[in-house]
Amino acid sequence: MRIQRATLLMTIIFIASVVYIILYFKLFIPTPEQERSITVILKEHNIRSDFWQTVSAGAQAAAKEAGAGIAISGPLQETDIDTQVQLLEEVLDQKQQAVVIAPINDDRVIAELKKIQEARIPLVIIDTPVNLDTPPTFVSNDHTAAGVQAGKVTLAQTGNKPKSVIISDFVTSGVSTEREKGVREALLPYSDSVYGTYFCSDSEERAYLIAKTIMKDHSDLNAIIALSESAALGAAQAIKDANKSGQIKLIGFDTSNNEIRLLEEETLNATVVQQPFNIGYLGVQTALDLLEGKKVKPVTYTNSIVVTKENMYSQENQKLLFPFIDK
Repeated sequence: MRIQRATLLMTIIFIASVVYIILYFKLFIPTPEQERSITVILKEHNIRSDFWQTVSAGAQAAAKEAGAGIAISGPLQETDIDTQVQLLEEVLDQKQQAVVIAPINDDRVIAELKKIQEARIPLVIIDTPVNLDTPPTFVSNDHTAAGVQAGKVTLAQTGNKPKSVIISDFVTSGVSTEREKGVREALLPYSDSVYGTYFCSDSEERAYLIAKTIMKDHSDLNAIIALSESAALGAAQAIKDANKSGQIKLIGFDTSNNEIRLLEEETLNATVVQQPFNIGYLGVQTALDLLEGKKVKPVTYTNSIVVTKENMYSQENQKLLFPFIDK
């Protein structure tokens, strides 16, 4: 009988000890948090694209600062819709924690973004606006404000007497639509200041032909506002071939090695430059805040800077034009 009591007592002591140890570790020993991880899908993930590489650098900086994991991917070209759709499908299959994406404007991409929202995966859209039933958190350059800047510099370059055309990329481009809206807002008080908007389908050759035809049809043309890099490069070649550099002011957006060269030779008179590092950084930072349940602003805008030959050599603008060169 004594042996049975002793055995029972030992069993009770053992169970109590186990319970005590479990409670001690749960209450007093902090367990490591699950690593936060962000999936970033760019519109173009190509080492030759300074803009998207700078967005990537900003995203990585934000993740490193927060001690979070990050995976960055994207198509090699902005027109590769299939790859971006596939990457979004993988997000759903692998149940990623949070997604930051610069979406290609296509119905299939929009459909996948809706599925991600339905799966309650935190979603942050960067750079390119999209139309979803439930508006996602958005981090971007203020493209309308950038358009206003382009319009104002057009006025300055033409002595407030603009006779211009706008060359865009695609009629479906949300970014270019907002840029055009800003340009027209700035030029609205000046009657007959814009002859029209033409679309080059992101083709330098088509932009060249458009600019060449416009110069022939409008002898008083004194400005071309190019809303994309391909539009700017094509128009620049047409202006040079017509020996009208300086006579016809060319206003562009963003920056590339070719655009910098045109800026130096004054065929491109001004370019409106985004701050892509900030877009990537704030996109990831916002996604991390969503993961932690923090309240975030529905829209966060970054600013643009107008760069001309006169100010392109300033330290601030050199960082924008040459983001990967150690000054």
